[in-house]
Amino acid sequence: MNGSRLFRSGLIWSLGLWCLVWASMGLAGEQDKVRHFVTANGIQVYLVENTAIPMVEIRILTRGGGAHDPADRSGVAALTAWMFNEGGGELDSVAFQERLHYYGISMGASAGPDALEVSMTTLSEHLDEAWSRLGDAMLRPRFAPEDFQRGVRERLAELIKSEEEPTVQATRAIHPLIYGDHPYARPVNGTVESVKRIELADIRRHHGGAFRGAGLVIAVAGDVGLERLKGLVEKHLSGLDPLPGPFDWPAEASAPEEATGRETHVEMDLPQTTVRIGGIGIHRHDPDFYALTVMNQILGGGGLTSRLTRVIREERGLAYGVFSYFSPLSGRGPFMVGTETKTESLDEALALIRGELTRLAEEELDENELKDVQRYLTGSFPLQLDGLDKLADSWCRIGFYNRGLDYLDRWPERIRAVTREDVRRVAKRMLPLKKLHTVTVGKRRNADAKDGGSRPETAASPPSR
Repeated sequence: MNGSRLFRSGLIWSLGLWCLVWASMGLAGEQDKVRHFVTANGIQVYLVENTAIPMVEIRILTRGGGAHDPADRSGVAALTAWMFNEGGGELDSVAFQERLHYYGISMGASAGPDALEVSMTTLSEHLDEAWSRLGDAMLRPRFAPEDFQRGVRERLAELIKSEEEPTVQATRAIHPLIYGDHPYARPVNGTVESVKRIELADIRRHHGGAFRGAGLVIAVAGDVGLERLKGLVEKHLSGLDPLPGPFDWPAEASAPEEATGRETHVEMDLPQTTVRIGGIGIHRHDPDFYALTVMNQILGGGGLTSRLTRVIREERGLAYGVFSYFSPLSGRGPFMVGTETKTESLDEALALIRGELTRLAEEELDENELKDVQRYLTGSFPLQLDGLDKLADSWCRIGFYNRGLDYLDRWPERIRAVTREDVRRVAKRMLPLKKLHTVTVGKRRNADAKDGGSRPETAASPPSR
């Protein structure tokens, strides 16, 4: 391959990235210009045209995430995503990667619980080449056995390495407590045992079921017009099967009404203890979505301004960071609180966290605190849309989860409409201490070893195996 061409391609790519940074502040309002169309084979396409810089961002979502893996082979979706750009059409893995690099095209895929996601970034002058490679990866994947074996080896190495990560162990331990035998309980990347069971036929089957016209959502942001985009999609993706694939939305997850929270400890020889407290949350169409967004910001989603940070970090100095978040999915995603603290201060940190959860659910919220959080959320909202990549990502998720073309327009007003009563009500719903599960990862507390002491369940071995 000609070295000067590679250098020039890399230089153009670097300049494009710098242009994106310079122009990003002018992109926040481009969502008003979104255009939408549906192809003959059922692909939903969203376009945000912006000609300020000669770049294009593409995001694709389709059903086929980790929740759709066979129960005994979790990790199929993640391996399918790993193999997405490992050759297609007449190009083997090496040739495919060299072609992408030659034109400065970035392409990759990942798996979440609900979906497979494809991302692609290219200069607008190379759009034809980029979409050609995209078509090869979707419709004509190579799936060479040697590439598959390499992917399995890499994934196993990652999983074994992750056994040393307390945050990974905490996540693996708490999701089964929250979800029981629901597919959301299974790790998207799989386990050592489950990945060893995966065969190349599983990857072929999963790819074929996921990449079909029906259910596929594409969002494009950048320097491409509507007619040109229609032509590219028609030329390169019209061969996708228009019939729905085998993957439907996962069944609604729910916690039994009588369920009580459990406490589990994973033993690791560490100077700090990692904490996760969580329970079942909501889905994206839940009427409490916006109230929970505000509540979470107050509790632990607001960084240095949140209640948990003030109490745990600033007033007591028990942890460098503490957070809360919720992950809305097609079904009810998890709500989680987390931190890391010295083992000797674990009991104090847990008591303070649980105290803040109770206070938010039982005490009346100050009106000024609510208004401050609403101003922050609405004021920082444009920053979520200040780049082509963020626009493409946002519109892809809006389309995939059927949030409506007015979703971004109405988001600020819906946040401002949340009342103090709404926050308190959703806190009562989401934060009942008796139903929240607790996982700690680290050395066992001395108090746990005393006769008659409160002793959490202990994982006998790392859950990833």
